[in-house]
Amino acid sequence: MASCQACVLTCMDFRIQTAVANWLRDKGLLGQYDYLSLPGASRNFLEEGKINLVEDSYRLHQIKEVYLIHHEDCGAYNLGDLPVAEQLARQRPDMEAAARILKERHPELKVHLAFLYLDGRVVELA
Repeated sequence: MASCQACVLTCMDFRIQTAVANWLRDKGLLGQYDYLSLPGASRNFLEEGKINLVEDSYRLHQIKEVYLIHHEDCGAYNLGDLPVAEQLARQRPDMEAAARILKERHPELKVHLAFLYLDGRVVELA
C-alpha cells in the first residue's frame, strides 16, 4: 500500500488553490498529501460525509496528519459582508468540531487548522 504524510481538506474555491499549494510546498509537503477540495471545507463534516473521504485517505494511504483549511469570503458560509475576524470566528467552530471528531476516531492523527486570507496569507490556528 502507498502512504503519504497528510490529507488536506480545503474549500473548492479557485481563488485559494495557488496559495494553499504554495503553503503546503513551503511546509515540505509537496507530493506528500491527498487533496480534498469541497465547498466549505470542514463545514457539515459529518452530515455531508466529508469524514468518510478523510478516513478513506487514512485507510488507503496511512496519513499521519490532516489539514483543515478554511478561507476568507467563503461562499459556502456567505459571510463576505462581515469583517474577516468575524468570518473566521463563525467558521472556526466547524473546524474545531471536525478536528475533535477526527481525534476521537483516530487519536494518532495530528490535526491542523488553518485560515487563508485572500491576499495569500495562511495562518495556523492554535
